[in-house]
Order: sequence, then C-alpha cells, then structure tokens
Amino acid sequence: MIEAMNRAARFFDADYEDYNDDLSALQAYAQRTGGPLLELGCGTGRVSRALAADGHSLTGIDLSFPMLAAAGLTATKSAPHYACMDITALAFRTTFAAIIAPYNTLNLLTNPEGLRACLNQTHHLLADDGIFLLQLYIPDHELRALEGKKRFQFQIFDCPDDSKIIKEILKCTEPQSCLVDIIERYHLRFRKDQPNEDWEYTYQILGYGFAQWQAIFTEQGFHLEAAYGDYDLAPFIQEKHTTLLLALRKGASNPQ
Repeated sequence: MIEAMNRAARFFDADYEDYNDDLSALQAYAQRTGGPLLELGCGTGRVSRALAADGHSLTGIDLSFPMLAAAGLTATKSAPHYACMDITALAFRTTFAAIIAPYNTLNLLTNPEGLRACLNQTHHLLADDGIFLLQLYIPDHELRALEGKKRFQFQIFDCPDDSKIIKEILKCTEPQSCLVDIIERYHLRFRKDQPNEDWEYTYQILGYGFAQWQAIFTEQGFHLEAAYGDYDLAPFIQEKHTTLLLALRKGASNPQ
C-alpha cells in the first residue's frame, strides 16, 4: 500500500511539476486577504509553496502521507504547515482569511454527503469577510456528446534519469449520474538497468455544469463574487471553457 501511494505521488509530480498556469490568479487573490490561508488537497505542495514564498501563513492538508512527505522535502524558511487530513472532516479551531481548493479537488468528492460535509465545514472555517477560491473541471460538449464512449489522450514526460513516463488517459461521461469515468495508464520506459513498468488507475470525478455547482454553493451558504473561465480571469462561458475558477464569499448563514 505504501509503495503504491509513493508511486502515485511520483506520477502526480510528473503531471504537475511544471504546471503554474493557476498561480498568478491565486496569488493575486491571496494578496488581498491579509490573513492565514488553508489549501484543501495540497498534494506535493506546488501551490502552497508558492503562496508561502509570498509571505502568507499557509496550512496545506492532504489525505496522502507520501504526497505530504514529498511536500516537506522542499521545506524552506517560508515553508507552509502541512497536515494529513480528510477534506470532508476538517479539524481546526481557527478561521482562515481564504480557503483554496485548486485543480479539480472538489470534483473528486463524488459522494453528495462528502461534498456537503466539506462545504459545510469550509463555510464554518472561513472568516466572515473571507473568500473561498476553487477551480473546477467542467466536461466539454464534445465529451458529453460521446454519450459514454471513451475519449483517448496521451502525454509523455521526460525524467531526470533520461527515462520516460508515457501517460494515457481514457475519459467518458455518465449522463444520468453526471460522473466522469477516468482511466489513467502510466508506462515507464527507457529505464537504465530497470524493467519497463505499467500501472493503471481508475477513478471517477463529478462532471457537473456551472448551474449545478452554483446551486450547490448557494445551498451551502456561499454567494458568488466572480466566475472565470481561465486563469487570465476571463468571464466563464459555458460553451467555451472547461476550467471554472470561482471566488465565493461567505453568506450570512449556513444550512445544517
């Protein structure tokens, strides 16, 4: 089990090591808060390190020990605080000026009760004038039109030892449940003195549209400040964008 989690952390780093498209938008919003930040699903610390380097007091949580261990390896003077914690069972005694859920984190909560629990606790932990920043994946019309048929994509990552990770992604939607089925296959190739390896991960994410997400956030006591379709902060257009970046404010009350 530990070996599998370490491997998943390695693949996660390969996917996102050079990804920084979202940082400027998150940094701009964080700069306005003037208080402590909480990141939900921090992974190996890509976002949290950047925000902590800007001088913010930041706590990052994740359910994966290996990912948190990898995040801690790059500790610096301005390092974030990390904790192993389930985002549906948040355990803090303080409030935060901003809570951040980057890169599809909430899409992973396919159980409605788990999603409600996360949002309920996020609402509770957010300062009265705080902001909830999150990025969601919205399935595009082409994927929806496939009506359950799989779409294939692939990527190739060059590793420091000159080996390669070939990633295949098969994705399809379930129209009735609004779930997206994802198969990720990782092929480790050209490894010196080591055999080839092949690994496969299957999981689901929520494939709600903008209106469905907005209704859920309203129900949980948030109101929409802004909705963007990319990290240049262009207004969200349903027919065009698969990225939905939301800035939400805490409402006056939170439904139980």
